[in-house]
Amino acid sequence: MSVVFTVIILGLIIFLHELGHFMTAKYYKMPVLEFAIGMGPKIVSKKIGETMYSIRVLPIGGFVNIGGMQPDDNIEGGFYTKSPFSRFVVLVAGVVMNFMTALIGIFILFSVTGSIPLKFVPPVIGTVQENSNAKNILFPEDRIIQIENVEIKNWGDVTVEILKFNDGEKKYSGEDISVKVVRKGKEVGVNVKLTYSREKQGYILGIQVKSPEVSFLKKLSASFYSFKEYFKMMLAGVKMLVTGQVSAREMTGPVGLPKFVGEAYKRGGVVALIHVFILLSINIGVMNLLPIPALDGGRLLFVIPEFLGMKINKKMEEKIHLIGMIFLLLLMAFIIFNDVTKYF
Repeated sequence: MSVVFTVIILGLIIFLHELGHFMTAKYYKMPVLEFAIGMGPKIVSKKIGETMYSIRVLPIGGFVNIGGMQPDDNIEGGFYTKSPFSRFVVLVAGVVMNFMTALIGIFILFSVTGSIPLKFVPPVIGTVQENSNAKNILFPEDRIIQIENVEIKNWGDVTVEILKFNDGEKKYSGEDISVKVVRKGKEVGVNVKLTYSREKQGYILGIQVKSPEVSFLKKLSASFYSFKEYFKMMLAGVKMLVTGQVSAREMTGPVGLPKFVGEAYKRGGVVALIHVFILLSINIGVMNLLPIPALDGGRLLFVIPEFLGMKINKKMEEKIHLIGMIFLLLLMAFIIFNDVTKYF
């Protein structure tokens, strides 16, 4: 099943990416010769109007063949006959589609699970554990506004402040912790000892958050915030690869992906698969933005100077993209070989 899930998720992400290129190319009346999902020989294909729609044997990519992208193509209304702005939009549309669908995926994830990042959860106590030292000191509906004179704005702040007593920043030795709460409209200051949790192997307040009411706007705001955090994480990963902090052997490609997807499904079911979809959508979007010839980001580098009136030699550009394509094929071969060695 892991292979089936992988093909469905990867196929959907690739389809949406290429759909972005396809729709914008059609909008600007560029001739689209083929819309393909997959690479290699065709499995099925059907021509409708000027466009051949096809599914190919290898589910590791896809493409939209827009007429006039080759310098020698003399096609009316071809890619290079259009304005720099329209070409920029067509090139960036695939990445934008990946990012938009990842954002929608995050929103769906929050809607299905009913949970949002702690940054968006009010610091209101739902329950106090029976074995907690905070029992009869803190109460349900108390809103925490300060811990040790540090302002608390959300439940994430509560977590951060308590973690300080466990990560070495503050060595806890059984002393009282000052907590200020709003209780029935009045500010109340209390002192409470932390409780040691064997399960978490650290000190806790021994309270549970009150489940918040999550409005549409709050979920939307939380979705944008989470997307930003995912994006930063992806950029950090790319930086670590480029700087050598992470070995290239740690990269996972299409052969190794089913193993990752299968493990995720075992741990979290359908919810985990939504999470995988989000990660891969943003990952593919970020990778396509990299300034490598033949990728969308590499092609954008040759369009942007035209906004400043600089003309680019199209034949030279295509030769550079050809070199980039050879590099990408070699990189893909390395990743596939690396995946195979991981399996065995």
